[in-house]
Amino acid sequence: MGTERSFDTLSLTNQAVLLGVTELHRDDETPVQTHELRRVCDTRLEHVDTEVVGTITEADVMRSLYKLEDEGFVEEVEIDRTSPTGKGRPAYTLALAPDEVREGVDDALLEETD
Repeated sequence: MGTERSFDTLSLTNQAVLLGVTELHRDDETPVQTHELRRVCDTRLEHVDTEVVGTITEADVMRSLYKLEDEGFVEEVEIDRTSPTGKGRPAYTLALAPDEVREGVDDALLEETD
């Protein structure tokens, strides 16, 4: 399945979100919900020298996660946490090896992250 994934089809925003999931996976903080992931992406992008992505909204993160899930980069998982309104929020975990992500994403997004 890993050979069918194509990083070429992912926008820089999608790649930034995927790197956020990868970072949280590495820190054993997945599954992750969109609001937590947005914060990680914003922090990560502060150190990246590219203006192509800009500020990522929670809606951007949700759209990216849907695309990443469709293409097999992340998986939606069930968790017991609910939002303040009592609704369940989707949570996501990495569906491939972190090294595979780091090798596939745009090099500009990897600056200042180690």
